[in-house]
Amino acid sequence: MCNKFASYVFDFNKMGKNLSPKIFRQFKKTVDQKKSLNPEVAEIIAKEIKKWAESMEATHFTHWFLPLTGLTAEKQNTFLHRNIDGKIIEDFSGKDLTKGEPDASSFPHGGMRSTFEARGYTAWDPSSPVFVVKNSKCCILYIPSVFFGYNGKVLDKKTPLLRSLKLINDISLEILKLFNQNSKWVKNMVGPEQEFFLVMNKDFMSRPDLRTIGRVIFSSRPPKGQQMGDHYFGAIPERVIKFFSDVGQEAFRLGIPIKTRHNEVAPNQYEITPIYEEANICADHNQMLMEILKKIAKRHGMVCLLHEKPFRFFNGSGKHINWSLMDSKGRNILTPGTSKSSRLVFLTFLTGFIIGMNQNSDLLQSVLASPGNELRLGGNEAPPRVISINLGEELNCIIQNLEKFISEKRKKSSMIQFEKFIPPILQDMSDRNRTSPVAFTGNKFEFRMPGASASIAFPIAVINLIVAHGLNNVFKEIKSINNEHKILEKLNDLIQKNIAIVFDGDNYSSDWKIEAKKRGLYIPASIPQTIDRLKAKKNVSLFEKYNILKKDEIEARAKIKIEMYIKTIEMELRVARYMLRAYIIPAALKNQDLLLKAVKDFPLEILNKNPEILDNQYDFILKFTKKINKAMEILSILDEDNEKLKNGNNRNRSKLCSEIIRPHIIEASKVVQKIEERVDRQFWSMPRITDMLFR
Repeated sequence: MCNKFASYVFDFNKMGKNLSPKIFRQFKKTVDQKKSLNPEVAEIIAKEIKKWAESMEATHFTHWFLPLTGLTAEKQNTFLHRNIDGKIIEDFSGKDLTKGEPDASSFPHGGMRSTFEARGYTAWDPSSPVFVVKNSKCCILYIPSVFFGYNGKVLDKKTPLLRSLKLINDISLEILKLFNQNSKWVKNMVGPEQEFFLVMNKDFMSRPDLRTIGRVIFSSRPPKGQQMGDHYFGAIPERVIKFFSDVGQEAFRLGIPIKTRHNEVAPNQYEITPIYEEANICADHNQMLMEILKKIAKRHGMVCLLHEKPFRFFNGSGKHINWSLMDSKGRNILTPGTSKSSRLVFLTFLTGFIIGMNQNSDLLQSVLASPGNELRLGGNEAPPRVISINLGEELNCIIQNLEKFISEKRKKSSMIQFEKFIPPILQDMSDRNRTSPVAFTGNKFEFRMPGASASIAFPIAVINLIVAHGLNNVFKEIKSINNEHKILEKLNDLIQKNIAIVFDGDNYSSDWKIEAKKRGLYIPASIPQTIDRLKAKKNVSLFEKYNILKKDEIEARAKIKIEMYIKTIEMELRVARYMLRAYIIPAALKNQDLLLKAVKDFPLEILNKNPEILDNQYDFILKFTKKINKAMEILSILDEDNEKLKNGNNRNRSKLCSEIIRPHIIEASKVVQKIEERVDRQFWSMPRITDMLFR
């Protein structure tokens, strides 16, 4: 049983077998139509869940949720209850299943409640199946949940996602109905590509920066980096294969449908990708997968690094979100069909997507802004901070002539044969643009900006909100038009008014930055300013209009993001000062002493005959000493920065972090790079990048 897919999950298949047809139909209706769960149905389901959990040897249960920390949280309980006779019994009621009551006092709330208002509630998300997690000592039943404060304020990242799924479902059904393509539901399907690094645990523990903030602050550039491109898609090392095998087994039992694994561009960097799932379940699975990666890595004597930029001289790690829509007939709505009505549907959804992104790209940027992404985005390894959409050759031809697309047969992908002795393959309709933040890739849009460590729940919620808003605008414009030609005219007009967001060129080029400014696209100046866009009037109105979040809930999220940004930079500052003071400068002084001793002990008889013989050594020592002095000087600057950071409001502190402290840390890292390159290995107590990554 435990070797079967989803054997650790009480999924819909198991529910269908264990519940009566009537109860299961009511439950499925609740899930598919996003309706409230009947308490009587919940009671029956709870009894079946308990039976299954007992068969899996579960001893505890927990409501598992995504607080605004971006991590997961849980509070474990036994099944013990005291009955009316005072006896201790094991029970699991509908109330136990649907409601939890954790202490919410220490979770981020962004000022939505007072310190003394500690109560919060978790509530079961019926659309995400319960599951068990086993270890050598016990088995825990996990109940995917949402999280609210006592005052009803949303304190998690999942509730907005669930609301956005209903929103995208409702507007999509309206559009399908408009073209006589009725469906029971439309689901948001997502597939995240998870990137990460692996390092040996002993190296991790020997680096204060890795242990504290998950990235190497100070390091020299290794002689070999990723310039040879020999790691990308290369043979996976045996140690990592064993790690991947264990990850795959655990993911398999938990119903996470892993499809792909491979080496990424940087040394020791890898990627793992699942098959597409409904966004809600996919968000849960991605959180579970990140935990599995970290847990299994430890078993193999390694540490999984999910930081967006753990190594300065190598590519960072992202989490590409592949986004599409599927209806109850199993049709991908972003795939052009053969009939006129299906093509009109495709064009309508494409137009809505373009409108939404063009009008609200700043909102998506604000959600994806983070301390890690600040270091990753904008380099020639990840998309730039300015959002644009790459449609590709085929779609660009389509939007230039909608009438032709509707009336003519769609050009089919052709077979291509590179050599006579090689079997022919199906060629895609257009090439990929890896520089684009948002790219259409056949039947889906790929969002390449999310960071590797981020929860995908809220970013997906915002993508759905943006697209739903665009679709709603299109629907209002065409719902009263009965003429196909006039509908196409209106769609074309809407596309042309929002075409600024579409760009198929090189997003890395300096010309694009100039062009993006001319087009009026939002160009982020700093992380704090980008986060501020979250609470811009137009964006708050958007959240409130579609009942995703209220104004104070949005402002709270912006406040929390700013607080986390400041705390992250503050930790970077502290560990930088500590490493300079306790590791780097002492190592440099020891090395300096070694050099001076060598000069001092140089034979006088040789020096007297050749007075210039030590000139190069004196020059080397002088230059090295200047670097030590520079390190001491910048340490004093960082100490001053630390004092300044203790005062002022968060607005000023975040500005200080962005404009002063991070540049100072980068300056310090450049100085340390030169010092590390010159310090003897006997004095350098920390593992170097070459030691950590090239094994």
